[in-house]
Amino acid sequence: MSSNNCSPCSAQQSEDLKYFEERLQNNLTAVSPRARRWKVVFFSAIALAVFALCRWWNRFNPDQDSILGSMLSELSLVFSILLLVALLLLGAHQRSRAPNIIAERVRQVLKDYSMSIDNAGRIILLPSKPPPGNGR
Repeated sequence: MSSNNCSPCSAQQSEDLKYFEERLQNNLTAVSPRARRWKVVFFSAIALAVFALCRWWNRFNPDQDSILGSMLSELSLVFSILLLVALLLLGAHQRSRAPNIIAERVRQVLKDYSMSIDNAGRIILLPSKPPPGNGR
């Protein structure tokens, strides 16, 4: 744990927090390589689509071709667009951000307990808030 401000905590609570922190770090570490692979696949597909679009743009002649007809004749463009649609339907845009999504959801839950986590999964104990209506 990042902060050892746990004086009112019992030994059991401290052990529970350490175990929770360790499990959270293990989960975030396990998800990270898959998320990295999804990022590589997703950004490669985007680069392929940009390359195919530039190639199509250089070949496009508005006087002779319709836009849709010329796009369909460029197979790399059709393939890259279909690949991007398939990746979006598979949820690649969310799978590539999985560790961040998990960490943010855990932060939302821990906020009620005056705790937070960093991106690596280490617990941060926050100062407790005074109850409302203290007259201050």
